[in-house]
Amino acid sequence: MNLDQLCEGVRLDESARQTINQIQIDDNSYSSLKRRLISDRQAFFETVKQSLSYRQMFLALFARFAVDAYEEYAAKGISDDIYYDTFSDLRLWSAKCYQDYGVYGIVEYQWLQEHVRLRLFRLGRLQFQPIALDHEAVVEGRKFGKGELVLNVHIPEGGPLDEHSVGQSFEQAKTFFRGIPSIFVCQSWLLFPQLSEVLPPASNILKFHNQFVIYEVDRGAKQAEERIFNKVSADPSLYEERTSLQQSAKA
Repeated sequence: MNLDQLCEGVRLDESARQTINQIQIDDNSYSSLKRRLISDRQAFFETVKQSLSYRQMFLALFARFAVDAYEEYAAKGISDDIYYDTFSDLRLWSAKCYQDYGVYGIVEYQWLQEHVRLRLFRLGRLQFQPIALDHEAVVEGRKFGKGELVLNVHIPEGGPLDEHSVGQSFEQAKTFFRGIPSIFVCQSWLLFPQLSEVLPPASNILKFHNQFVIYEVDRGAKQAEERIFNKVSADPSLYEERTSLQQSAKA
């Protein structure tokens, strides 16, 4: 695996590829930064952020980290399809960085470190991340203890969230994560209980929502506004109303 193959496999924008090629990191500096990521990721983040072009630097570094991760993927018998699907987040988040800051880079560096450390995988439409519950939960009379191992579900952008694709992802996860109980948890605005008030009954989002039992709601979270309107505003009256979802959510 090399950078060109990675960029082609994840369909990275040509301008993002140019950014990666323009960032010069000598081998000694790269090795030092990689060791710091492994030993003290917060120190790694702070070191990189000292650069004026730190967003572009994060993109270049995580692309190289992804290339390095391929060997471990292969050793574990994980397919190239899963490898490229997982690291397609480089494309998604570099495009989001360009949208927000006018440069191809990475702002979600805390998130992408999970990918390069093989702690998160995209299996079809959904991403899965083995985690230990950080608190006790009781769901429909069943108790889940703090520290219990579960599969955290994330919904990346791109493609419809149709019932068939979602079902395939869950089935794939049950096989992929052998030895981990098929207990799925998800923290997302897509599970907000009142979504039925702003979405039609046939909505794919509501069908996904209905796969879960809601046991806790964070009413202070702003993720829904960020995802629906692409920003969070202190004055909701300023939100756009270009889509029916934006109109209903704003109301």
